[in-house]
Amino acid sequence: MRVTNFTDTYLPRRDGVITSIRTLVRALAEEGHATQTVVPRHPEQPAEEGLLRLRAVPCGRADLRLSPWLLRGAAADRTLAEVAAHRPDVIHVHTPGPVGLLGVLAARRLGLPLVQTYHTDLHAYAEVYPFPVPALRVGLRLYARRLGVSRPPVRRDPMPVWAGAPTGRRAARAGNRLAMLDCANVLLLGEADAVVVPTQVVLDRIQLPVPGDRIFLVPTGVAARATTPAAVTQLRERYGLREGDEVVLFVGRINREKGIGLLVEAFARVLARRPRAKLLLVGAMYEPRWFDQVIRAAGPGVAARIVHTGEQPPHVVAAAYGTADVFAFASQTDTQALVLQEASLAGVPSVLVDAVLLRCGPLGGAGICTAPTPADFAAAITGLLADPATARQIGAAAKARAVRHTPARYATAMLDVYASAVGVHGARTGGLARSGAGGGTLPVG
Repeated sequence: MRVTNFTDTYLPRRDGVITSIRTLVRALAEEGHATQTVVPRHPEQPAEEGLLRLRAVPCGRADLRLSPWLLRGAAADRTLAEVAAHRPDVIHVHTPGPVGLLGVLAARRLGLPLVQTYHTDLHAYAEVYPFPVPALRVGLRLYARRLGVSRPPVRRDPMPVWAGAPTGRRAARAGNRLAMLDCANVLLLGEADAVVVPTQVVLDRIQLPVPGDRIFLVPTGVAARATTPAAVTQLRERYGLREGDEVVLFVGRINREKGIGLLVEAFARVLARRPRAKLLLVGAMYEPRWFDQVIRAAGPGVAARIVHTGEQPPHVVAAAYGTADVFAFASQTDTQALVLQEASLAGVPSVLVDAVLLRCGPLGGAGICTAPTPADFAAAITGLLADPATARQIGAAAKARAVRHTPARYATAMLDVYASAVGVHGARTGGLARSGAGGGTLPVG
């Protein structure tokens, strides 16, 4: 199998999409399959075999870089020619940005099966970051123009009601944003021969514009991050983690969509009960002013017990898991949260506020879930810090579930998806279909 991946996010930036793609590429290569990955170019991008770098410029948000080909379609012709030279059997799109759109266009122009992975909950992000509706409208027009189709009709469904939901004009704007994102999903996913979702969470939150027999449930497999006692000691010394400190760990972007505000509020309550507790935050910070406000609101005593390491290479992240007593995950926007698997592979128990993610994700309920309030979240964290035996039991149960989701199993499942996409594409276009797995859902467990 020869596969070309398209992604709008790549190294040196680090996130779950990048981890998923690189894990898949490595696992496929070990089985003898050839891959190519189209990425936005970055001046600090490490040399890597199989990368096809597309000209890109900073977008000013979260260190993302956007390809300007969207403004001038001819700018992508050379990239499409290089993709054609790779002779892929399947196009696999991982993100909804300009590079992802180019992947959809590549599949169409080259007459190839299209597989999409819906990694990101766009609706949840739209609630956290209220993108201007006019900008989304312009983006939709550009997307439709590049694909040579009409813009899908905008359907405004009733806004869901939840505690603190917007009302009045804010509700109307929020509804317009969601409607625009639904249109984007129609453009990007509507012609897909297979759509992969990493957990049931996606299907519970959004209705994808794809027939059910083309949707596949495939969790990303994660390998344990190896570390040593010496590396753990070095990290503790570097960041002032003393003997007897109880380490509450978070790994990921230090952004509002990750529930960092809730985490800090909860940690203040944890500290009142467990004065030896320390909150270790490992990850890039793209909203320092917002984070400073959160820290100031928590007070100097709490701030003194919070350590932010910034974004770190894999071996340092592995050592961070080695220091942790509890992994605290307050996000309600994640579709899979690979860091939960990484923590579990290190035997660290997790506390979450997303019941569906805990129940339907690869951990299969091996953790603790609370209401998304500072008091409840803090109580669960405090309970594990006060009861190390129970914490170890939960960590061991989580590890037993996480070890089943290996990179090799992930690659095998994706090869089945690719084979199905080839068959569906052949049936739809009258081409020769390759035999393989039929459509359906791959079980998480």
